[in-house]
Amino acid sequence: MSSGDSGPDADALRALYGRFDPRPDGPPAPGLRRACLCVDVGDADDVAAAERWMLAHAGQLTCVRSTGCGCCVIGWDIEGPTALIDTLPAALGAASDWSSPTAAPPRAPIAWCRRLWRRCVRDAGA
Repeated sequence: MSSGDSGPDADALRALYGRFDPRPDGPPAPGLRRACLCVDVGDADDVAAAERWMLAHAGQLTCVRSTGCGCCVIGWDIEGPTALIDTLPAALGAASDWSSPTAAPPRAPIAWCRRLWRRCVRDAGA
């Protein structure tokens, strides 16, 4: 947790990071869609954008499961109304077995991997 350690959203942010809803069986119900958010913790802008999006929409999501280790990546598996999931910024999306390949914007995993690779190469050279 980064951008809400204190202040009015701190409790909501702590609850969001601790939220781990039961995984629904089978495919999403009609009108619902699944997606994954995953961001590098070293990218403060992406972390802040992911937290803002999740805080703004967490009450409308039917399933939220906090993922990622928290030391290098944070993320969530989410399910909610298709129209809401469609508002997820491409830079925050990722593909996984939770979401179908069409649930994440097609360029998001590539961009995320490139950022993570640059970070690993930079850290290895230090």
